[in-house]
Amino acid sequence: MVQVLERSINDRQLQKALTLFERFQQNGDTASAEKAAKLLKKIHDKEFITAFSGHFSAGKSTMINALIGEQILPSSPIPTSANLVKVRDSQEEFAKVYYKNDKPLLFKAPYDFDTVKEFCKSGEVLEVEIGKHGSNLPPGITVMDTPGIDSTDEAHRISTESALHLADIVFYVMDYNHVQSELNFLYTRNLLRHGVKLYLIVNQIDKHNEDELPFEAYKQSVRDSFAAWSVYPEEIFFTTLKDPGNNFNEFGSVKALIQDAIANHEDWIQHTIEAAFHQMIKEHEIWLQEEKMQEALPFTAVIDGLAEEELAGIFREQEKLHIKKRKLLNRANEWIRDFEEERANLLKNAYLMPYEIRELAERFLESAQPDFKVGFFMSKKKTEEEKASRLNAFAESIRSQVERQLEWHLRELFARKLQASAISRSDLETEAQSLTIDFDNDLLASAINKGARVTGEYVLNYTEELANQLKRAAVNQSDKLKELIAAAIEEKAKNELLSVEEAAADVEKVAKAIEELERLNKDCETKLECIEIPTGNEDKSLEKLQQQWEMLENDINIFQGNYAQSHTVSEKVYMKQSAPEGEDDGGIPPQKDVIRKLDLAVSYLSKEKGFERMTAQLQQKAGRLKNNNYTIALFGAFSAGKSSFANAMLGEKVLPVSPNPTTAAINRICPPNQDYKHGTALVRLKEPEDMLDDVNQSLQLFGKNCDSLEEAYRLIPSVLSQKEGEGKEKVHLSFLRAFETGYKKFSGKLGQSIITGMDDFQDFVANESQSCFVELIDLYYDCPFTREGITLVDTPGADSINARHTGVAFNYIKNSDAILFVTYYNHAFSKADREFLIQLGRVKDAFELDKMFFIVNAIDLASSDEEVSDVLGYVRDQLTEYGIRFPRIFGLSSKLAQEQETKEASNIGEFSNAFSNFLENDLAKMAVQSAEAEYQRAVKMLDQMIDSANEDESQRAARKSRLIESRDKLNEWLEGMGAATMPDRLAQEARELVHYVKQRVFYRLPDFFKEAFNPAALQNNNKDSLNRALDDYLEASGFDFAQELRATSLRVEQFAAKLLKERFEQINREIASMDENLMISAPEIGRADTLDFSPAFKDSDRKYFAGSFKYFKNPKSFFEKNEKKLMEEALEDLLSPLADSYLEQGLAKLNQHYQEMLAAEFDKMIKSIVEDINGQYSAWLLAFEDTGKIGHWKEIRQAIAPAE
Repeated sequence: MVQVLERSINDRQLQKALTLFERFQQNGDTASAEKAAKLLKKIHDKEFITAFSGHFSAGKSTMINALIGEQILPSSPIPTSANLVKVRDSQEEFAKVYYKNDKPLLFKAPYDFDTVKEFCKSGEVLEVEIGKHGSNLPPGITVMDTPGIDSTDEAHRISTESALHLADIVFYVMDYNHVQSELNFLYTRNLLRHGVKLYLIVNQIDKHNEDELPFEAYKQSVRDSFAAWSVYPEEIFFTTLKDPGNNFNEFGSVKALIQDAIANHEDWIQHTIEAAFHQMIKEHEIWLQEEKMQEALPFTAVIDGLAEEELAGIFREQEKLHIKKRKLLNRANEWIRDFEEERANLLKNAYLMPYEIRELAERFLESAQPDFKVGFFMSKKKTEEEKASRLNAFAESIRSQVERQLEWHLRELFARKLQASAISRSDLETEAQSLTIDFDNDLLASAINKGARVTGEYVLNYTEELANQLKRAAVNQSDKLKELIAAAIEEKAKNELLSVEEAAADVEKVAKAIEELERLNKDCETKLECIEIPTGNEDKSLEKLQQQWEMLENDINIFQGNYAQSHTVSEKVYMKQSAPEGEDDGGIPPQKDVIRKLDLAVSYLSKEKGFERMTAQLQQKAGRLKNNNYTIALFGAFSAGKSSFANAMLGEKVLPVSPNPTTAAINRICPPNQDYKHGTALVRLKEPEDMLDDVNQSLQLFGKNCDSLEEAYRLIPSVLSQKEGEGKEKVHLSFLRAFETGYKKFSGKLGQSIITGMDDFQDFVANESQSCFVELIDLYYDCPFTREGITLVDTPGADSINARHTGVAFNYIKNSDAILFVTYYNHAFSKADREFLIQLGRVKDAFELDKMFFIVNAIDLASSDEEVSDVLGYVRDQLTEYGIRFPRIFGLSSKLAQEQETKEASNIGEFSNAFSNFLENDLAKMAVQSAEAEYQRAVKMLDQMIDSANEDESQRAARKSRLIESRDKLNEWLEGMGAATMPDRLAQEARELVHYVKQRVFYRLPDFFKEAFNPAALQNNNKDSLNRALDDYLEASGFDFAQELRATSLRVEQFAAKLLKERFEQINREIASMDENLMISAPEIGRADTLDFSPAFKDSDRKYFAGSFKYFKNPKSFFEKNEKKLMEEALEDLLSPLADSYLEQGLAKLNQHYQEMLAAEFDKMIKSIVEDINGQYSAWLLAFEDTGKIGHWKEIRQAIAPAE
């Protein structure tokens, strides 16, 4: 394979690709380097790639097969491929399977095609390459099939996105009924942002019904929808492979486009390569920025929260703190220096020896002369006295002068310097003010120069020397206080230094962070500037890559037949599941026979005294059997063909059908009655407060809330003008737009009911600007279906944005007689479908009968019976995974069922038979059994009366006395009858059921977290994205808690009914032990009102969860490191106490509601038992008193039950 690449037009692109490859590797961006290597391979091989992407079941593989002219890829209406499949022309037939962590596996011709097809379905395979000899594909042309973009498998998404950047032309294929999926808009917009040449294909347009919607209108709606999301593809094609002759089929145009692209493939390849360069550089820039952000995290954490002016002045602040620190370190020394300087000046200027003191000094010096003598008599004594007198006079004058000239000034100096030092110490202040310069008289004498004669000059010398000694004494004695003050200054400076050093350290950290961030920015800028500058190693890199390509081509495993034993091909056999066999019906009589018997019994017994209660009960049972009214609830997501299926059941096109989703209200198709004739629609509009709740629910998504509908009407235009909407915002914006359009028309009618006809009914259902104001529509319609007493409830889709619909849906799940869930033949279950089905799984076993039917619509799209079996098996597995064991699944085509000539082929007959059997037998069974038991009780009561009347008079008298005694005893016993342990058992059951709710919901929290905090949701890397993800997470988990409590409420109600039945059986046994002839009717336990629960965490302050955001630095580290797990655990910890509180409130609500129900139903049961007992005793006593009627009673007995 190694070859010298031609130095042609490819040379520049080759060199650029090599440079990018080198730079990506140098910078550590391995993902971009791998893409660059694949691009180099594309340039090397001059490979032209046509890629098909889109829904897993939109017919991508089938279309590729049609383009090639043979079935080269497996096509299936269920998810099959987790890998890329490439098809190209080859000299030899082969199939090569590339593994993620193993050598490629080569299938040489002739190979087992089915085995390769199975490998195409294997999730263990990275890529499958198929070489086809003699195909319609010219050399160098590759057709690529990608995994379905609606797959939930992360491997699907990554393998698809990593390959599409190499495609020269991309066809995005959608199913006709699922064009309006948000996923389509998001994914195609992302493709366009990557510079892809994008063409859209709306496939399977054979499903279109021109009678329901003109095809041109449908095409325009598709274009408008994509334009609303800023998706402008090169072209949109509308195709069908099933009906090649379809007038609207543009498959030929697709083929022509591909043929033209192949003919000019070199130009297309050049465009792709340049677009790939642009995209890879852009992605690498993003990668560099993310890497820079990752490295910058420790530094940005330092400067976060600081104002710009603070950051701008940080280096000035740093210098200020350094200066302040130096000053603090030198403060004591500076103070000493200043003090000593001022003290020196003070001493220098101190005038200690004025003329008067010098005179005294001279006299003192004279007295110190050796020859000094006073007087002649007693001269020695007088001389000593004179010397002392002169010394004292001199000393006192010196002390006085020292005080004035030194002590006072030094005290003032200390006071001033203490004040300046900001030292507040009273002890130092006291010592400063008591400062004295002490000296003794010896100092005066010691300064005398022995032998000197007293002259004017010597006196000056002496006094100067003495002044210097006194000043030195002042220095020495003030130094002690100086040192004390300096120590205090130093101590205070040390304390101040601690805070300054802390501040300096903080500033130093910020300054260092700024410097590092500047370095990182510069480094990033340098890498970006150099990204297209050759490194000089390109030739070596090319040589290495060529060696790798050659190795990949030749270093393979060759399939030997037994190789598959070690690489097990994934197989799944869908076994037919059967529900456990029920008990034999025990020969239940036909319903019509039971009705006849009851009517006959009533006609005779209604005239008989003592049979009043019995007659009323027989009439009630007969009426229930005659007037069987069934409520059938229809569920399913939009575009599942729900309305089409409903029309097939009704036998006429009653409900409007559209491939576009509508804001549906609840539509009930009811049997006509005296008040509402055929074709009448009763439209109940929403209450104003409910309408406001719905509007606010949508407005809150955009941070708005209104107190009135009028205020909302004025506000909505600004919301619509500012927002294009992302994700679920689109749906809510559509609702707000519909509200704005219809508000003036309906604002004065809210809360009212409107009677209208069929035409307006269609508008109220399908026109969003009308339907958004509707709460419920009852259409009274005469057809074979409604003549059976059936009301069909077409519920909003599982993905309805109306918050109340969840509670309404559960009410229908609980109280409807049957549940029909419709899914589309090749439609994956959405998140909303999943949550609804999980709810069905929670409650399925709580019902006495399995009343759920699952319809896989559009089965006519299957190409074979095997394909039908695969799809039904897949749906069965999915339902089982959601907790729905032994589901009843029917594949049919509602489209074919609506036309008489194709009805038989629609397979609706199988469903209709099973459903009719369910209504006529399963549902009616309990009512028939109850009615038959009541009839037998009437017959037995007649027998007892006849037997009593046949007794002799003495027996009758004794029996009558015993009957009265027994009646009174039973009445007294029943009057004191209590509920026993039922309330405690009910409370315990509720407590246990609620206890496990938290465990089940928390088990699902990781899935909710993964769905909410996903790479697409956080790609904008801002706080708004995090808040939206948090809202989604709390919404999903809060919804699950509410759903669990709804299901728990049903279980608690069923347990209450079970307790009542058990209590009845206990009481009945006790009554039988007192009087075995008494027959008590089993009570009919009423249904409690359906409890509803608001979602958990709905009103929780989002700030409470903000602390968990600290684990999100940027998307890269969040998903590649352990940060997402840390945030997930932090959120679970925060949710735990909130969940406990929510469940405590839920338990209290359950207890109050069902304890009240239990008490009311128990009182009703006791009352019914008492009435039964007293009625029978009255009839028996009558038999003893009126024995003449025995013949009459026998005639009645014979008439109503001749053979019994």
